[in-house]
Amino acid sequence: MTRSFHIHNFGCRASQSEGASIVQELVESNATESRSAYDANVVIVNTCTVTQEADREVRQMIRRVASRNPKAQIIVTGCYAQRAPDELAALPQVRYVVGNSHKPIIGQITLDLFEEDFSTHGRAEVICSSIFLEKELKPASHVGSGGRTRAIVKVQDGCNANCSFCIIPSVRGRSRSMDPEVVLSEVRDLVGRGYKEVVFSGIHLGSYGRDLHSKTSLFDLLCRALETPGLERLRLSSIEPLEVTREIIDLVADHARMAHHFHIPLQSGSARILRGMRRPYSPPYYAELTQTIRSRIPDAAIGADVMVGFPGETDEDFGETYRLIEASPLTYLHVFPFSSRPGTVAADMPDHIPDHVSRFRAKSLRQLIARKNEEFRRSMLNREIEVLVLEDGSGLSSNFLRVTLDSAAPINQWISVRVTALDEDGVRSTVT
Repeated sequence: MTRSFHIHNFGCRASQSEGASIVQELVESNATESRSAYDANVVIVNTCTVTQEADREVRQMIRRVASRNPKAQIIVTGCYAQRAPDELAALPQVRYVVGNSHKPIIGQITLDLFEEDFSTHGRAEVICSSIFLEKELKPASHVGSGGRTRAIVKVQDGCNANCSFCIIPSVRGRSRSMDPEVVLSEVRDLVGRGYKEVVFSGIHLGSYGRDLHSKTSLFDLLCRALETPGLERLRLSSIEPLEVTREIIDLVADHARMAHHFHIPLQSGSARILRGMRRPYSPPYYAELTQTIRSRIPDAAIGADVMVGFPGETDEDFGETYRLIEASPLTYLHVFPFSSRPGTVAADMPDHIPDHVSRFRAKSLRQLIARKNEEFRRSMLNREIEVLVLEDGSGLSSNFLRVTLDSAAPINQWISVRVTALDEDGVRSTVT
């Protein structure tokens, strides 16, 4: 059998980082990464299960692969595999279902499959338990999840929070942090390989360090990472409102190599709904936090996750969310209709919102943020900014703008550009 594989990642940056680690392990074992799932011998589907829609997209992809690549051996892993392995085991051509609990052995399973004759398709073998192999996070040397220009490093996994709607703690386990010395070694290794930007990710990133024997914090980790010779930009993925401390804001504002970018989940602008969600902050706190960021870092991209249609959400509740976002300096949103997840508190709450109402509310917020995002991008016109040239030839700015260049530029290099016009979802520029 040809030793070719393809991995498709769904979900968060932490999941992307894990997928990249699997790719690196297989490439270093002389396997060949295929660009398409339709011509690979082994297809690894790294799943998300945060919503019903995420589950549906996974099932659709597996069925497409089975139809178009009938000889493929499919391995399913990730959060959906941890939550409902038997559902996935019943899908066509799935050979293994491996939960997050055993994700570290995916590489070896794939290598073993290369040696087998997979001419028949029986029911998949399920490898999944509630006991996680990674009691402590181990180093994960990988090729990066943003091509060969940007690398995502998962410094934390799991979550100890108890949001009423969220299934993730049950599929990721308790919060656990990578030892800071291991993180710094990983960053040095990535810089040595030529990566220009490193993104720190986690399931509950702001809780980093609390579980370690020698207590530390995300702020301390950031300060130490920024001392790495050759590290040119450091970016944070999603971080909870109460964990965006003033010292982190000041670090982003004052340190030239910190990306001007925050992603801070909001979920709702209604105090009543936030209590039902078990979210431990108030709408005024969130509003003041984002205004503080804007005052300290005028050009910062500030994004948020927002859920609409949570059980019992009234028009008044939604109106409070709409008005908070309208008055805020938020520049982009990820909007999700509530999705009932089996085993969560919210799944058993009364007064579920009809789908058509949730869809209408989501559409309203997307239209609102489209206007705000256009205003944000328009504020960048005629500015000269520095961007990192990505593998597709576009540029990425410190404040998360996708920049179309007017001429070809060397990949994985910083260049100065002048913003000249708005694009469909980014900006156009002239190389200076």
